[in-house]
Amino acid sequence: MNVIMASITPQLSDLQRESLVRDYVEGKPNKGQAVELVSGQYFRSVAHEDLGVTADRALEACQLRYGKPCALLAVNDEIAAEGEITSKDMPRLHYSGGFDLAKIPVIRAVTRARADVQSYFGAAGPKAMAIHPWGFLFISTGRANTRDAQDAALSECNSDPRRRSKDGNCFVYAVDNQVVITERRMLGK
Repeated sequence: MNVIMASITPQLSDLQRESLVRDYVEGKPNKGQAVELVSGQYFRSVAHEDLGVTADRALEACQLRYGKPCALLAVNDEIAAEGEITSKDMPRLHYSGGFDLAKIPVIRAVTRARADVQSYFGAAGPKAMAIHPWGFLFISTGRANTRDAQDAALSECNSDPRRRSKDGNCFVYAVDNQVVITERRMLGK
């Protein structure tokens, strides 16, 4: 992986590449390593419950984080990139219709099964849902207005102690029952 990284992101120092590879190797399976090719930024996604979803989740997480499609470099111990490395645009990050549980990107099955996520569609509004590239979801319901709902969901997401501000900010995923992830809202509107 270090050789591939050196060829696609020559601006990284040997120390930076070695650190990225070491962090990936030490990550919990099922894991994926992706890169946003324009900026040369890497994103590692770990601890997925099923190898079959790991590649898509890593690509979705990377695209959510950096705002552009990413390329997959590795899944677990296998190099995924053979030959030319190409980005893959992930469709769930372009969805902007009514709330649909199946359209939420990045999240693990255990998150999708949470009672608050399962009941979001029918929950009292104003409401909002925020998402982080690590697959964390935060829901705010029954607020005075949609701005308060967005602010509350984003605030809880961005202050989550599990990630200690790593890997960027959270985004508003839905407001009431409308998915707005394509707007990449990081502040209430």
